[in-house]
Amino acid sequence: MSEPLETLAPSLLVSATYDNQSQSAVLKFYNPETQKIVLWKDQTGHKPYCYSKLKPDELGFLSSRKDIIKIEAVKRKNFLKDAEETVSKIIVADPLAIGGTQTDKSIRNIIETWESDIKYYENYLYDQGLIVGKFYRIENGRIIPHDFKLSEDVNLAMKSLLLDANTTKGLVDVKEFQEYITQWAHLLNQPIPKIRRLSFDIEVESEIGRIPDPKIAEKRITAVGFAGSDGFKQVFVLRKTGSNDGTSELPPDIKVTFYAENDEKKMIEDAFKIIADYPFVITYNGDDFDMPYLYNRAERLGLKNSDNPLYMMRDSATLKHGVHIDLYRTMSNRSFQIYAFSHKYTDFSLNSVTKALLGESKIDYGVDLDRLTNYQLANYCYNDARITLKLTSFNSDLLMNLLVVISRIARMPVDDIARMGVSQWIRSLLYYEHRQRNAMIPRREELDSKSQGVMNDAVIKDKKYRGGLVVEPTEGIHFNVTIMDFASLYPSIIKVRNLSYETVRCTHDECKNNTIPDTNHWVCTKYNGLTSMLIGSLRDLRVNYYKSLAKRAKTQEQKEQYTVVSQALKVILNASYGVMGAEIFPLYFLPAAEATTAIGRHIIMETIKKCKERGIQVLYSDTDSLFIKNPTQEQISSIIETAKADHGVELEVDKIYRYVVLSNRKKNYLGVTKDGKVDVKGLTGKKSHTPPFIKNLFYELLDILSKVETANDFEAAKKKISDKISECATKVKEKKIPIPDLAFNVMISKAPDEYDKTVPQHIRAAKLLEQHREIKRGDIISYVKIINKPGVKPVEMARQDEIDSAKYMEFMESTLDQITSSMDLDFDKIVGRPKQTGLDQFFWS
Repeated sequence: MSEPLETLAPSLLVSATYDNQSQSAVLKFYNPETQKIVLWKDQTGHKPYCYSKLKPDELGFLSSRKDIIKIEAVKRKNFLKDAEETVSKIIVADPLAIGGTQTDKSIRNIIETWESDIKYYENYLYDQGLIVGKFYRIENGRIIPHDFKLSEDVNLAMKSLLLDANTTKGLVDVKEFQEYITQWAHLLNQPIPKIRRLSFDIEVESEIGRIPDPKIAEKRITAVGFAGSDGFKQVFVLRKTGSNDGTSELPPDIKVTFYAENDEKKMIEDAFKIIADYPFVITYNGDDFDMPYLYNRAERLGLKNSDNPLYMMRDSATLKHGVHIDLYRTMSNRSFQIYAFSHKYTDFSLNSVTKALLGESKIDYGVDLDRLTNYQLANYCYNDARITLKLTSFNSDLLMNLLVVISRIARMPVDDIARMGVSQWIRSLLYYEHRQRNAMIPRREELDSKSQGVMNDAVIKDKKYRGGLVVEPTEGIHFNVTIMDFASLYPSIIKVRNLSYETVRCTHDECKNNTIPDTNHWVCTKYNGLTSMLIGSLRDLRVNYYKSLAKRAKTQEQKEQYTVVSQALKVILNASYGVMGAEIFPLYFLPAAEATTAIGRHIIMETIKKCKERGIQVLYSDTDSLFIKNPTQEQISSIIETAKADHGVELEVDKIYRYVVLSNRKKNYLGVTKDGKVDVKGLTGKKSHTPPFIKNLFYELLDILSKVETANDFEAAKKKISDKISECATKVKEKKIPIPDLAFNVMISKAPDEYDKTVPQHIRAAKLLEQHREIKRGDIISYVKIINKPGVKPVEMARQDEIDSAKYMEFMESTLDQITSSMDLDFDKIVGRPKQTGLDQFFWS
């Protein structure tokens, strides 16, 4: 990498890092032609810096330091004051001179600084205006954006979207908004190349009750499995003394290489050659285990660092030349879990995620890994690598493509997108925009002082502001119910009401008449807010552009790209409002979050009022949806038009239910669609840890409800439901339910010995299990509730006679109550429990 890179054909910028040796930023480009990563080291002389509000001469005490290059006065915009100000820019030789140590070596520990907590490579990308996920070429050592021509269809859709923006309610500067939309469309329509990648997994010999420590790496690596997107399939196995090969059950296209017991070093060397050959490497929990273990084991065995392609960081691992993605972190990200994968999995172990998304699982031979034959170990290890790779390739590379598109939006390295939460993505996007406008990023204290003493009362305990409106449900069963949803309600509000940290409660007196209902806030009428522009333009692209483009796409490839972009926008937009009111967010500004929900409540109340005026019965409303009874097509159309005209938001039909059962609990309901699909909102029976016998009963009850067509059917269904519950309750009391069906299944998120203060029930069970086998993070613990201490036992150790029937009856009641109470059924009566308290209750239990 010593020779500067002078030319490069159009390639995708995928990541950035900092090189300590040369003290410069390094960019990683993926060239789709060669399918390799090309490194480009900064040639502009860019250096780390931060800002101070002290004048350069007041910072004289710093100038004697060798790591400070210079301190100069510069002009920057201050959005909070809507003014330009002069600040001191402190330019240094090394990022550690600004932050990253706990000592006086870091400037931010000595004086009050601005922009001193941004990673250096992020700073570099923002300053150079470089967007990760975008194509660039290099000519004469200079990076030049590479643009693609938009197709005719796309241009046409673009024109109508810009026309629509022209008529948008509430924008201060329509032209600026249109420019944002155009830039986004050009960026998000760039092709997404197929990325060549390798997944690998390692197995390590273990000790009873202990997980091998990756920092020490004293145990031998016994297998390394590889699966490549180019069809590469191989597994290395170490033949230990006393082990036998057994018979191979691996498909013939998977190459198995055996190494003698004393050849572990050679095995790791060979593994490193394969890993180094790929631009992207995928693991499952590789940051915490596979990568550091391999790295430290190689060091322990005396491998030269120059032969090691891995590079360790404080809390993650990467490749010197490539990009590492740890899917455990990606799949644990709630935005991916909920919005990209529709909450199909509930815990984050490889087994649960692949079962839910792929219908495949890890191999279980029913014995400890140390007792497998060599071919079984090969099969087990290769399969883990294979299903990990498949998580990135199913649905036409959906996850891989999502990562690229989100990195385009968030202006953030692909590997960071895969590891970090959505608040970090939005932070990065906003920081990038501040730099493009030559504006200072405010400190948290500045934002806090702007919102001091102006808050309204929060309704929910522990919340700093009032949330969305939830209207009391009209209890009972209702036939022919239409659910109407506001499309992206909060992002729409942020756009049409110009909400952003600098526009809510702006400094201009003339804006104070532009008030927010039910609050003491106002909004700027002079400028477009940053958040309003970004979130608003992304919202319009998703709702009015990509959704229709996906339907009209001429080729499968186009359809897939539009769908992926729409999905990525959904993931970001669904979280965009939430971060404004989340204290972990660096640009957290309470009045902006409060303004958003206040306008949301106002819109819903006004819409309900309009419904009543038109004779439409609203049964229930929750944040952004209305449940309306038996509306005509004409009534639906008129409500949609009114919402658009009065509030600039889009209302659309989400679902039509044959009937809905509403309980007196908010956010709990049960609806059956015309085709008999049962939707259950907020009901415990669906939760993953619920014991199988309750889950099965729950689904049997739903099955009965799915067949109801009329009010008479409903009465008959109530009788069937009572009988089913009564029958199950009898089995519970008589302890006739098999132990596996009573199991609560909970994943452990850290090793049992890491729980010291409070010890949850599943950890108590895990501690008992540790006497028999090794328990590690990500394992599913199956336990039952018992009468004696400690109150729980692992399934494999429990006896039928010690099961705590009363506890199971309680759990069954609380789970099914959400169905029974909405149907006006009395659980006590069904199960024959006396209606008394105190001693009678105690004896009955």
